[in-house]
This record gives sequence, structure tokens and C-alpha cells, in this order.
Amino acid sequence: MQILAFILNNKRWTMIIILLLYTVWQTAQLNSLAGDIKKLKVECQDKVKTEVTKAVKPYEQAIAKAQAEALAKQKTYQSNLLKAEQNANQKIKAANDDALAADRAANSLSKQLSEAKRSLSNASRETIIKYIIIQSDVFEQCTAEYTKMARSCDAERIDKEKLIDAWPE
Repeated sequence: MQILAFILNNKRWTMIIILLLYTVWQTAQLNSLAGDIKKLKVECQDKVKTEVTKAVKPYEQAIAKAQAEALAKQKTYQSNLLKAEQNANQKIKAANDDALAADRAANSLSKQLSEAKRSLSNASRETIIKYIIIQSDVFEQCTAEYTKMARSCDAERIDKEKLIDAWPE
């Protein structure tokens, strides 16, 4: 009863004390809620990190797999290119050997024509000799052009084969 009498007589101080106690209680509540928010925030961040890691993992695996496949394809392509270049070099050598053989054959034919020029001694000799000389010159020009064309064709064929062999499958 004494407390009740004090409260009624000192209303102003009573209100101040009540407001002070309410303020202390509210501050304690606020601090408690702030702590709970911090805990939830940390838990949420951890959960987000975990979920993001789970979500990103398949993509990272797919990227790693794609990179490994690309590296394997690149190695295969480089290997195919190297083999194709080696084959092309062998074919170029064979083509050059064939061109040399063609040159030798042409020279042989030229020599045969030269011998034929020398062995002709029948009537209208000048006419026959001029004719043979002209034929020999024309034949030499034809064989030279044929040799150039054969080399060009062989080089083009070899380049095409090299590209086809090197192309990834």
C-alpha cells in the first residue's frame, strides 16, 4: 500500500521511472532482435553460398569437360595436320621425281628428233630439215609447258589432300 500511495502522490516521478524501465526493456529487445538478425544473415549467406556452389558445380564440370574435349580435338587436329604435311612432303618429292622423269623423257625425245634431223638426207632436204627443226622446237615448247602444268596440278592436288587429311572429323 505504501507503494501505491507513493505512486499516487508522485505521479510525475512514477511516469519517468515507468518510461525509463520501458526504454531499458525496449533497448534489450532491440539488441536481442539485432543479434537474431545477424545470426539469420550469416545463416542466409552460408545457405546462399552453398546453394550457389551446388548450382554452379554442374556448369563448372561442363566447362572443364568442354575444355578437355577441345584440347583433345586440338591435339588430334595438330596430329592430323602434321601427318598431312608429312604426306604432302612425300607427295611433293614424288611429284618432283616424276617431273624430272618427264624432263628426261622429253630430253630423250628431243635427242631422237635431233638424230632424225641428221639422218634425213632424201629429196628436198632443206624443206624436210626446216620442217623437223620447227617440229622439234614446237615439241620442246610443248613438253616444257606440259611439265609446268603437271607440276602445278600435282602441287594443287597435294594441297587439297593435305587440307582434307588435316580437317578434323
